[in-house]
Amino acid sequence: MNRIIKGDKVRVISGKNKSKEGIVVAVYPKDKTALVEGLNKIKVHQKASAQSNEPGKIVEKEAPIALCKLALVVDKAVGGTSKVAFIKKGDDKVRVAKKTQKELNKSAKK
Repeated sequence: MNRIIKGDKVRVISGKNKSKEGIVVAVYPKDKTALVEGLNKIKVHQKASAQSNEPGKIVEKEAPIALCKLALVVDKAVGGTSKVAFIKKGDDKVRVAKKTQKELNKSAKK
């Protein structure tokens, strides 16, 4: 079960984008990576299209970042980031920030 899910605000804790924040656009659990809006930009060369008469160009887009390099941003007053724990409430599992013990905005699936 993923501790970081789509829509979470995260901070990069290592690498070239260290201490930058962004919102998670997609999570790829099989690869253990996530796509974060506005971070880890790469340049991709796009071939010219003969059908639509478009010339070749260089496009900038986001590349996935390893989940181990991301920390969940919870509250600036408490210290910013926190680890995530799962607590059972009845039949459901609920994501909780370990620092504040606050329930996070989205609940996880069983």
